Amino acid sequence: MEANSNNYKLNIKDLPKFLVVITAVTIICLLFPRHDNTIKFDYAMGTNWQYDDLYADQDFSAIIKNPVSFGSDSLIDSNVRYTSGHLILYKGQYISDSIKQTLDQYLELKRNKSFLSFSNSIFYFIGYFILTALILGALIFYALKFFEKDFNSVKGISFLVFWPVIFSIIAYFISHSSNLSPYLIPFCITPIVILNFYHGKLALIIHIVVVMIVSFISSLGYEFTVLQILAGIVTVLIVNETRYWNKFFISIAVILGTYLLGHLGLALINSGSLISDEYSIFGWLTINALLLLLAYPFIPLVEKIFGFTSNISLAELADMNKPLLKQLSIKAPGTLQHSMQVANLSESAAESIGANSLLVKTAALYHDIGKMTNAQYFIENAGGANLHENISNFESAKIIIDHVNDGVTMAKKAKLPQVIIDFITTHHGTTRVEYFYRNQKSMEPGREFDESLFVYPGPKPKSKEQTILMLADSIEAACKSLKSPTGFDLDERIDSIVKQKLAKNQFTDSELTFNELEKCVNVFKSMLRSIHHVRIEYPTEEE
Repeated sequence: MEANSNNYKLNIKDLPKFLVVITAVTIICLLFPRHDNTIKFDYAMGTNWQYDDLYADQDFSAIIKNPVSFGSDSLIDSNVRYTSGHLILYKGQYISDSIKQTLDQYLELKRNKSFLSFSNSIFYFIGYFILTALILGALIFYALKFFEKDFNSVKGISFLVFWPVIFSIIAYFISHSSNLSPYLIPFCITPIVILNFYHGKLALIIHIVVVMIVSFISSLGYEFTVLQILAGIVTVLIVNETRYWNKFFISIAVILGTYLLGHLGLALINSGSLISDEYSIFGWLTINALLLLLAYPFIPLVEKIFGFTSNISLAELADMNKPLLKQLSIKAPGTLQHSMQVANLSESAAESIGANSLLVKTAALYHDIGKMTNAQYFIENAGGANLHENISNFESAKIIIDHVNDGVTMAKKAKLPQVIIDFITTHHGTTRVEYFYRNQKSMEPGREFDESLFVYPGPKPKSKEQTILMLADSIEAACKSLKSPTGFDLDERIDSIVKQKLAKNQFTDSELTFNELEKCVNVFKSMLRSIHHVRIEYPTEEE
């Protein structure tokens, strides 16, 4: 069939079997140059140009797999821009005429050094640098605003920048490999690891920053970005415990399900049907999920590099077979029982306000290890004898206060994390050894003496967890001294301890709010009532 317009002829048999609309229109426009006579497209196309459904269905797949070029006179879009990383040919792919033409054009441009000019490369670099700097700057300011005490140092900032850098390097090498897909990169390792050190809010924001930077640097589409951010959100919501393998495997399975369902949805949106060549990515996503197991050995590596303490390490330290705790059970068994009780109280209180319960529980087990030096001078280990009767109040106060310094020395020798040592130094704050202070005043009324000798060196507690430990320590010891207390007696003693701490300004540096303090106090009252409750004596059968 021919379409005629004056002296111009279009032979249909010379055209490919399959044309998209824009290609067909472009060919017609070029074959019918502008002149005085206006071309009527309905006439040019001809009335016998028809679409055959059966013919199209038979040839469609073959046409797509082996695209037909237009020969030497075919149309090449001169405005196509090839950037670094653009994939022209897969390994093992059939080289069709169109691909060969693109490859020849690329090689010719390469020889002419006109692929990208030096000035354009500089502008691209500057653009990427500005956008990356803005994203990283926003992340750093976010961390400094909401997690100031953890990131106001070079090491803290390095931790934030570490994640985008390491994943950008991985993405660079994978994007330049013809055998690997970017969907292989296990981005969710980032929130999994960070959740072992910090709150989920920080883990999620770092994950989003990593995905954003990698996506635009690697020229990946919106589908990739959406899928990775979705997986990160799910990770933050479900990954609570990495120290228990069964829970960790369940979390990985949920993340994989999110990946597969998310990609299925995106594939259906893009293809408009169940037939899509994007389903091959499912295999890469499955491998991605399996690679999340690398998060486990990655956690201690991050600990060593940045000096953090993970939940896994805290759980190991809470093992009662640890050397210091075994020594405590032998040299000061009463102190160990007190510490275990304080650990239970602290853990429950921390859980009630969403604080780090594992951290405060572990710290509670070690907070009094310094008492091992002079265990017999502490009432829980005295066994009835009171050795303080034979020494002065100043000496007694020094022995009591020194258990903090002795504890720090022991902790450093045992290489306990700094975060645990901080609990040892703050669990008494700057309070006074009240009993021996009052004894001294009553023994020599009117005589002046150095009151600082009866005061703990501090500092005051800062974190919520440190404040909870201070309260639990004082409350447990005070309530233990009550003989057959009623519920009213316990409540009154607990309220008295809290008021004393507030009156002595021990919470001025604390992050604990009054609302959270009230919740913790209620937990203490409930638990101590259960511990000290006196059972009702039921009458015997004879009675």
